[in-house]
Parts: sequence; C-alpha cells; structure tokens
Amino acid sequence: MTDETTSSLQMCPSRIDGAPVLFAHKVTQGQCQDRQRGSYHKCFTCAFNNAYVAKHGKPAPVAAITDRAQVG
Repeated sequence: MTDETTSSLQMCPSRIDGAPVLFAHKVTQGQCQDRQRGSYHKCFTCAFNNAYVAKHGKPAPVAAITDRAQVG
C-alpha cells in the first residue's frame, strides 16, 4: 500500500442525493481518479465526481462509526 492513510480514504460511491448505495467501498483519491478516467458507471452520480466538485466543492467529511449494532 502507498503512504496514504486510512483517513484519506473516501466512500465510493458517495451519492450526490444522499441515497443509499447497494455496494460501497473505501478508495484512495488515486483510485477515485482512475475510475473517473475510466468512466466507471457509478461516478456520474458521485459527490466526488470532478465536475460536481468543481461546481459545488468536496463533500463534508463523515465521522467514523464507532458503535456496532448488537445482533441477537
């Protein structure tokens, strides 16, 4: 792994409208840019999309979840 820390990871995708996503994962800024260059299908509705960020700025950071749900 590169020298990027887990604090530099972002959720992919982070939908512009805040709608939940079926599958999401954490990516680095470099991975995000690679996907945008490759026209990854989820990038068009993502708040980290370069065109969206240029117009509206980056999304606000989200606090890490510290509590886990209890099952059973």
